[in-house]
Amino acid sequence: FMQQSLLKYPLKSHRKVVTLPSESGQLAELIGIIYGDGSIGNSWQVIISLNSITDAEYAKYIHLLMISLFDLEPKLRKRPNQNTLVVVLTSITAVDFLVEKGAVRGNKLINTEGIPSWILADQDYERLFVRGIVDTDGCLYFHTHFVKGKKYVNIGLCFTNYLPKLVLEIASILESFQIRTHITDNGRRIYLYRKKDVEKYLKEFGSSNARIIRKYKEW
Repeated sequence: FMQQSLLKYPLKSHRKVVTLPSESGQLAELIGIIYGDGSIGNSWQVIISLNSITDAEYAKYIHLLMISLFDLEPKLRKRPNQNTLVVVLTSITAVDFLVEKGAVRGNKLINTEGIPSWILADQDYERLFVRGIVDTDGCLYFHTHFVKGKKYVNIGLCFTNYLPKLVLEIASILESFQIRTHITDNGRRIYLYRKKDVEKYLKEFGSSNARIIRKYKEW
């Protein structure tokens, strides 16, 4: 169901009217995005910071995703003299709701407890959460090797996060889809080295980020 909230700011007459969504795959994907490139540094804003060159199309996707979920339009702007594009959702009610659903306020390295239980209880939510966090903290890459003097170029996937518990949880979800993972760098990175694992990831989890799709098509 959908619910609306109309509450008071501490120092203002009222909050914005915000539509709060039910638990869904879209919400799980947004939580994954926030776990990746998002931050909540105060009581009224969630900010997603992206590369303004490689992730410009993805920023528009996030912009539309937030509108779809909250019926509230975030700001989309480039930071001066930086290759940084930010999507900013301003609403105390929406931020409180996202924190209630697992988004972390403040320092993510200190305050993150792992993937929210409501997401872990549903495989489709798990899949979309992983899509969101990999679309932000992951990339496809090419790696070269030689066999009997012949050069081969393969494709791989790398996901980086500085919370080993979260990395293990994501690896476990990938393994549940029979995708072989390799955890390196003291538990901070997941690699998919085999072409068939990358292709299975893209088939099962997909990507909302054109940067990842372009890399795969290039390969």
